Amino acid sequence: MRIFYISNSRIPTEKAYGVSIVKTCAALADGGAEVTLFAPKVKNTAGDDPFSFYNVSKSFVIQYIPTFDTVTWGWRYGFLLNQLSFAIALFFSFSPKRDDVIITRDEASGFLLSFKAAPVFYDMHGFPERKLWIWKMILQKMIGVITTNEWKAKECRIRLGIPEEKIIVARNGFDPDIFFVEGEQKTLRKKLRLPIDMPIVLYTGHLYDWKGVYVLAETATFMPHVNFIFVGGTYYNREDFEKQYKGISNIILVGHKPYTEIPAYLKAADVLVLPNSVMRGEDPRFSVYSRNDTSPIKLFEYMASRTPIVASSLPSIKEILNDKNAVLVEPDNPQDLQKGIEVILENKQLARNVSEKAWYDVQDHTWEKRAERILKLVSKTS
Repeated sequence: MRIFYISNSRIPTEKAYGVSIVKTCAALADGGAEVTLFAPKVKNTAGDDPFSFYNVSKSFVIQYIPTFDTVTWGWRYGFLLNQLSFAIALFFSFSPKRDDVIITRDEASGFLLSFKAAPVFYDMHGFPERKLWIWKMILQKMIGVITTNEWKAKECRIRLGIPEEKIIVARNGFDPDIFFVEGEQKTLRKKLRLPIDMPIVLYTGHLYDWKGVYVLAETATFMPHVNFIFVGGTYYNREDFEKQYKGISNIILVGHKPYTEIPAYLKAADVLVLPNSVMRGEDPRFSVYSRNDTSPIKLFEYMASRTPIVASSLPSIKEILNDKNAVLVEPDNPQDLQKGIEVILENKQLARNVSEKAWYDVQDHTWEKRAERILKLVSKTS
């Protein structure tokens, strides 16, 4: 089976979606498919070799499509022009055969290619909250829809009218191979140049406000005898964050780190925090996204690390976490987040119990499992 996976996204990228794209393609290839990834040819400062960037073998091909790089130019309608140029260039340069399979994260490309011979499947990572009539038109042309959580699958059925048999839930995942990290906690902290004199609460990912990082930082001000480590964030987000919390000595920003180094940071911590917010963010869509839509890759990596988790009690998070495998707290409440962290730090038996249960539960959420679910849908409906 030949699978063509399409994503109008910069590859490689320091953003989490790149992990999902590349790991999904690698897992589909490992599952026996002949995979080609189509991505835009745009300016990239993250690196030239996606395979080493994401620690995957060259089991699939990456083909870059010439695209107007108008997003980085800062044009008002830059994203729209970028999307159209990518979709049109791909449409005229790519001629799939009838028995090929197309899986796309890019709706414009998927719609145009649906007029060609091969079946097209849409890999949905964010439910559209606007212009649903356009999405209905586009997704009616899809043979199947892949969603990353149950909420999106339900919304596709109810609001977009997609039949249940055309939808599957194939969540994001983690790579077990990179979680065999050698060394005790203290050794890892020395290696990573992290402080060893106080407990460590750690967050990985971008410093977007809807991710709850400012709530976590406020919690740090209540807990001066605990170090709060933030791993990740683009330079402009870090600048804003640093300005607001520059004087707080127990808040430490280590910046973006290579994908393969993240497991060591997770294992070096005492507590991992997923503090998603529903009140932060200029765009109200982010509240919906955080509450219902998101399927954070970091969540599965947290669980795989065997380090206890404290997380916001939101429907999106509770599709995976519960009071058996994590400590759940009220979102946007720094005091309640503090209590959750203190429970883990003070109750070692509870910390062991929730971390071991999380590790057991996450075994069904590898990239390999995601690929198996996708291949099952493809084989059934194409």
